[in-house]
Order: sequence, then structure tokens, then C-alpha cells
Amino acid sequence: MEYDEVIDWLYQQLPMFQRTGPVRYRIDLAKTHALCAALGHPERDLNVVHIAGTNGKGSVSHAVAAALTARGQSVGLYTSPHLTDPRERIRVNGTLISKQEFTGFVTEHQSIWEAHVPSFFELMFVMALSHFRSKAVDMVVLETGMGGRLDSTNIFPAPLVTAITSIGLDHQQFLGPDIRSIAGEKAGILKEGIPCVLGVLPPEARSVILERSLRFGAEVYDGMPGLGAEEGPEWLLRNTSVARRILDLLGPKDSDEAVLRGGPAAWGLRGRWHRWSSEIVLDCAHNVEGLTATGKALAAMNQPLRIVYGTVADKDVPEALGCLPPAVQHYWCAADVPRALAAEELSHKAAGEGRSGLVCNSVKDAVHQAIQDRQKGELVAVLGSVFTVGEALSALESERGQV
Repeated sequence: MEYDEVIDWLYQQLPMFQRTGPVRYRIDLAKTHALCAALGHPERDLNVVHIAGTNGKGSVSHAVAAALTARGQSVGLYTSPHLTDPRERIRVNGTLISKQEFTGFVTEHQSIWEAHVPSFFELMFVMALSHFRSKAVDMVVLETGMGGRLDSTNIFPAPLVTAITSIGLDHQQFLGPDIRSIAGEKAGILKEGIPCVLGVLPPEARSVILERSLRFGAEVYDGMPGLGAEEGPEWLLRNTSVARRILDLLGPKDSDEAVLRGGPAAWGLRGRWHRWSSEIVLDCAHNVEGLTATGKALAAMNQPLRIVYGTVADKDVPEALGCLPPAVQHYWCAADVPRALAAEELSHKAAGEGRSGLVCNSVKDAVHQAIQDRQKGELVAVLGSVFTVGEALSALESERGQV
């Protein structure tokens, strides 16, 4: 099969929570262990940094991986979800796994997929481990998926460092109804005697994690303050502090600080406070904690906003929109995935919050219309789900010379 055919097969055949929703979520590590065994245990002998959190785990993972790469190490980075291409989840020194390697791995192990029926996340994760083993990387930086304790990435008995970047209310149907419950799930990545770095956490979350760390004899460290990016949401500074402490525990190097100060662009992080140009910013924060930080950063820029917004059906639209500053105009859209909330329904819910806007046929149309309508001094902000931002980036990239 060609690469596009393999992607179609993966989407059609394998359960994928991100695209289809909670019905596809699997809470079980047994499948991951079985897959690793079938593939000859690619997880063995890898040096791992394991990062969890409601928000911030992706940016911290990217920052740590970028800094370690700048040190001259060979670094594997596994993150999720992807924006435009599944290969974004698997990188070595910032380079995506090739289409040939991706396609080869899926097609060569068809008997394993037929025998074990993995989820999309499980297959991608074991592909990453196999790829990192084949490249003989010095270090692997792992971002958890949704939780921690039962996340597929939580199969390593002794990572070098763990980190929990933040705890907020998200995915309560899987992780528990309150902050303490969610903190308990995230704390599942703590291991015996392994240091853990904490971001800024609610007191009740911190107490849960500290109690767990005492039982495991795991030293707990707070983020290490220092200079951060000059512009952006407050999470940038907080997450940079967490990344700085992780790097310090691994043995600090002079090159680290220049990378950390470079912000998302220097880390290869797309879709989070992504300054496409001076007129366009994209951010896929999608829960209250993340959206509040993004909203404050947008308001601080003191520019009239044109907001392109699309979300998934299981999110609280009034709550999300309440985190954002007013806009000159809204452009409601729906990404091309089963979970997306229809633009018409989004418009109806937004109207109930006093936010009017244009209903657009697609994310691409919404982005183009917002850019076309933009007046001097205004900022186009593309916000909402990962799928919305991903499709917006694809549209912008396809017309890079015209935008």
C-alpha cells in the first residue's frame, strides 16, 4: 500500500478516540504489553523522560526534546494528537518518521494487528518505540495521551525523570469527576525512586501527588524559574520552567537556555500559540484552563480580533467561549471528523452567549473568509479543537505564497 492508503486503512480499521470520541477510548495496558512482546520488546533499553498533565505536556515535551537535541544527543519524541499528519507523533531530532518507514511498519506487521486489534494510539506508540530502537536514540521524550496510570505510554518501570505539568478538569468521564481524582490518575506515572517535576498545580492536586511520591520514595521538584518567551500565554513561562527543571535533573548544558527562550517556534511546536504571521495566530487550547490562558494573551495584544472557531461535540461551548475576549466577527466552522460539532449548531449555541458570526462550510473557507475580511490592525485567531487548527494549518500551508 501507498502511504495515503495506509492512513485510510488506519482510520477505517482501528479505534481512534480523537476522531470518533469516547466510545473508542480503551483503558487497559495489557494490549500495549502484548504488542511490545509481539514486536520483540522495542521498549527495552530506552532512556525515557515521561511527561503528563492536563495542559502543557506537549509544549514541555517539545521543549525538552529540542534542548536535548541541541546538546548533540539523538532524541526520539512521541507526542499526540497530530495536527495534519500522523507522522508528527514520531520524530527523531525533529525529523518525522519517513512515509516509507511508516508504511513499511504497518504493512509488515499485519498479522500482529489482526491478532491483537490495537487502537490507533496503541499502534502509533509501538511504532514509535520500534522506530526509536532502530535509530538507537540516546533519549526518548514521551508525552502521555489522556491520563497517566493506564495510558499506553506508562509501561516503563524506571524513566529517568517524570513530570506533571498541570491538573485541570478535562475528560472527567475517564479520569474522575474532580481535581483529586484526575490528579490520582496523572500521578500514576510516578515510579519508585524516580524524580518528578511539577508545574503549578491546584493545592488539592498537589497534595495527592505529594502523598503518592512519599509512598514511592520519589523526590518532587518544582519548575525552575528563568527567562521565557516575551509574548504569549502564561503557560509558556510555566512550561518553560518545568522543562528547565527536567533538563537540570538530566544535567544542565549551556545550550539549553537559548532553546528554551526561543519558545514554540524553536521547539518545533505547531498549533499552540502558533504565530503564522503578524496577522494570524493559531491555538488549539480546548479546555477551560488552556482557553483562559489563550484568551488573556489575546486580550493583552490589544488588537481587534476575528475569531475562527470550531470544536468537538462533547465540549461545553458556552464555557469555552466565555474564556475568550470579544471579537469583531466570528467564523463558525466544523472540521472534517465525526466528533466535530456542526457549524450551524455551534452558531446556535454561540448566539445564546451573545456571540454572532458567520456559518462557514469548512475550516478552510472560514480561514480564507476571515483573512479576506481582516482590516488593518486586526488579528485573525484560529481557535478550538486540534482538528480545526490542523485543517487551518493545512489550508495556510497550501497557499503559503498567497497568505
